[in-house]
Amino acid sequence: MRTFRQRLAGHATRLLLVSFLAAPAAQATEPPATPQPLTQAQAETIFDYAYPLVVMKKSQDVMFTVPFRERSVPNHFIHFKRLAQPQNRAVVLGNRNTLYSVGWVDLSKGPVVFEIPDMGDRYYVMPLIDAWTNTFKSIGSRTTGQDAQKYFLVNRAWTGDVPEGYEKVVSPTNMVWITGRIQADSPQDAAAVGKLQDAYVLMTYAQAQGGDDPFADYVPAYEATKVGKPIPYSLRMPANAYFNGFLDVWADNASPADDADMVALLASIGMTPEAAIAFEDLDPQIQETLASGAAAKQAVYVKAFYEGTKQDGSWIFNVERMGTWGTDYGRRAYWAMWGLGANLVEDAVYAVSQLDADGEPLNGNNIYRLHFEADDLPPTSAFWSVTLYDEEGYLEANAHNRYSLGSQHKPMTNEDGSVDIVLSRAAPEDGANWVPTPKGNFKTLLRIYWPGDDVLGGDWTPPPLTRDSSS
Repeated sequence: MRTFRQRLAGHATRLLLVSFLAAPAAQATEPPATPQPLTQAQAETIFDYAYPLVVMKKSQDVMFTVPFRERSVPNHFIHFKRLAQPQNRAVVLGNRNTLYSVGWVDLSKGPVVFEIPDMGDRYYVMPLIDAWTNTFKSIGSRTTGQDAQKYFLVNRAWTGDVPEGYEKVVSPTNMVWITGRIQADSPQDAAAVGKLQDAYVLMTYAQAQGGDDPFADYVPAYEATKVGKPIPYSLRMPANAYFNGFLDVWADNASPADDADMVALLASIGMTPEAAIAFEDLDPQIQETLASGAAAKQAVYVKAFYEGTKQDGSWIFNVERMGTWGTDYGRRAYWAMWGLGANLVEDAVYAVSQLDADGEPLNGNNIYRLHFEADDLPPTSAFWSVTLYDEEGYLEANAHNRYSLGSQHKPMTNEDGSVDIVLSRAAPEDGANWVPTPKGNFKTLLRIYWPGDDVLGGDWTPPPLTRDSSS
């Protein structure tokens, strides 16, 4: 079997190395002396437009103020060195296949250096996400390869010489979120991954030169711990807090050039990133309409967040463009609410199912089989996995400490080369290719890392989960 590094070489003709040069920011527009009327539809669009900045800042605030973190300042990694456990309830659909390294970068006080060690044969991806939730560069196995790499992160305003041996990366905004993932095949394998995480470097260039950290005196927004989880909080924020939060972040993170029409609309009602203005300073009628638009959109997103997406087929499977949103502000806001920090689909796609082949809810009292034909396994240049969660999206403890199975575990094949994965409470007789089911209704999540062209083109979809007649 070829090593991962050999498979990378085999894909050299398909590898596209993209250097992202940030587009110029949308030009500032002077607010008019008399604000223009605002419609309900425009107010709802403005809510969507503002949403990424609001939820990114709230997420940053919460992460910086989690009590057990050793370092709560920008430009330092927070490494998660254990695979998701049943007792972890902070996030839903916890990952049993990769470990995370998360870093919030602030370029407002100068360049930041980011270094990655030689990753050997291990799959990894390190998306760089701007304040508007656009992935402006994806570093990883698919795009930049396995060798050690050095990056020099700067904002648009920076001028100067790039240190020798570093690649300059221009960020569209001062805020950058790095959401790194590294393949970890088991809890035991996580220890080896931890050594790679420790070899990452993320610090200001001033620090790298032996100077002081310009963020040494950074004071996190400790009130963030009082508001709870960022997404639910964003869906109940009063209009004044919501739009003031947007204005604060917007002042330091310019709009993309494609947003010129939206920037002009905001300026027409008195909102510009340069002006030291608060929501309460706007025309009372504008405030009222914005508040109405915010309430309407929050109601829509609350329903989507707590009720989820209706499943019409065997799987909910999204292969549409992600992470490069353009001016589709509604879709961008929806995914910031539903999957903040989602990978580019070229790096990973997820399929989720709560129903069996007959359209009935998956339930732990039954036995199910996920059958892949020999020539129809999930197309991937890295690996795929299947993980089970309870109805709310959490891992449920089981005596076998087994929650996931995938290609990296080398599942047993049938005589014809096909693969059957059994989902049940009790282990099958041979004990192979088995994932214990939670009690009651449950969800199945199929993750495909570095998916093949058949997946991205919509020519491959997961087979349905069939219920065994014996159950």
